[in-house]
Amino acid sequence: MPNRKVSHAVLEMIVALADNAKLSLTELTTGLPVSESDLRRRLGGLEWELAAELMERIEAGIGPERIRELAGRIPDISSVARGLLGRFVKPRLMLSFVFRTIGPTMYPMYDVRFEELEQPDGTVVAHLVLRLKEGFRECRTFFDLNGIGTAALPTVIGQPALEFRAEATGRGGEYWFTLPR
Repeated sequence: MPNRKVSHAVLEMIVALADNAKLSLTELTTGLPVSESDLRRRLGGLEWELAAELMERIEAGIGPERIRELAGRIPDISSVARGLLGRFVKPRLMLSFVFRTIGPTMYPMYDVRFEELEQPDGTVVAHLVLRLKEGFRECRTFFDLNGIGTAALPTVIGQPALEFRAEATGRGGEYWFTLPR
């Protein structure tokens, strides 16, 4: 049976998104088998289905434009990203580490494929494909925000956000990030 829990870092990001959006976690958790105090003090992960529901409720509460803006401020919503990724000096190495190690650890419910594509002009595009495993609830919000949050990761090390293109559905996403030379 596949792991159904997202990591504690994802839980931290959901709480930070809600706080930055000035949304009440008490209201967001109404009718769910989790409370605000559970979210704020939880040491373990959160079931994927609850994480997906909370992301969708945050988006419904503040709208798609505002949640995308907040997702792009990765240093503000993830102390894990700041602490761990702040040790990197090159976006290319950092993204490779995230795609190959951090992402699959944080989200064991999806399959990951990653490759670097050298372009004719010498630039490199990081191509990431995520697919939700069978038996897991769809969450278009997550896959939409994944591109924005990933593109913002270099801001943790003082670099600009990456240019990217994304195609997302409720069951996955395909992303192309143009890496700096």
